[in-house]
Amino acid sequence: MGNANASRGGVAAFKRLFGFRDFGVVAAALLIAAFFSLTSPVFLTAYNFFNLLRQTAGLGIVAMAMTVLIVSGEFDLSVGAIYAVTGVVTGLATKSLGLNIWLSAVLGLSSAMLLGLLNGLLVTLTKINSFIATLATQMVYRGIAMVLSQGQPVSNFDEDPFYSILGRSEVFGLVPVQILWLLASGLVLFAALHRTTFGVRVYASGDNRDAAELAGIKTARVKRACFLVTAAAAGLASLVSLGYLKTVTPTQGTNLELEAIAAAVIGGTSMSGGIGSIVGTFIGTFIMAEVRTGLVLLGTDAYVQDAFVGLVIALAVIVNVKVSGRKAI
Repeated sequence: MGNANASRGGVAAFKRLFGFRDFGVVAAALLIAAFFSLTSPVFLTAYNFFNLLRQTAGLGIVAMAMTVLIVSGEFDLSVGAIYAVTGVVTGLATKSLGLNIWLSAVLGLSSAMLLGLLNGLLVTLTKINSFIATLATQMVYRGIAMVLSQGQPVSNFDEDPFYSILGRSEVFGLVPVQILWLLASGLVLFAALHRTTFGVRVYASGDNRDAAELAGIKTARVKRACFLVTAAAAGLASLVSLGYLKTVTPTQGTNLELEAIAAAVIGGTSMSGGIGSIVGTFIGTFIMAEVRTGLVLLGTDAYVQDAFVGLVIALAVIVNVKVSGRKAI
């Protein structure tokens, strides 16, 4: 009896820590990990765990920022293109203009934030649905990346500590530095969304915009800030990728926006706004990664992997709608 009470108390404490939705996502992640660990002894090794997180670091950074935007009631389908523009601007500033890689990275990140600000202004000033507005800017930004690079990759960069700090080093000879960038981004976004007045305004803007306006919240300003945060995250993820790969292409980041939205939805974020968490999205990103990795270890065909991940996303949306009692979009 005492053990049962202790067990229920532990579960209750866990739910208080993560929230009901996050608790469900954690349970799903553990069940998936248990399944793949039974089918492949390699799955639960430290090497595979860190490799899994390294591979998904860029997506995780963008997905957690996308959560902030979706909670505010908006979407950004241009983050993949912003990701590409950031890399291309940084690469060309270094190779063609001869600038130091650090200064080039600042220019690249600044360009990402400028494009994010343009998205925010377009949506809030014209009242165009953000899905349509950013679908249009996605094409424009991807075109900018193609024109600037002439459709060619940019590579063969000179050696610099930049690459080790952003993507190539390992902490204690074990933990890839990309994971630290992922965790740092997660902590900053968690604090912003869940521990600040800004976060309260984001939730209010996405849950009921009219009520938020009546309460004195400038929802347009909040939404513009969220677009800026999402674009900055896409820029950072691009720089982390550059640090690891030491090459950029104008086509990089293709479908990044869809995977980021999928990770957020799997993590319990409501696509109608007002509901979502950084922890949930982090775990949602991890679930996508562990499903893909597990299927690879099982020798599954790449096309089957995409279909299976799509099925996981569909199930997540169904659960999301049932739990929230809202429409998916």
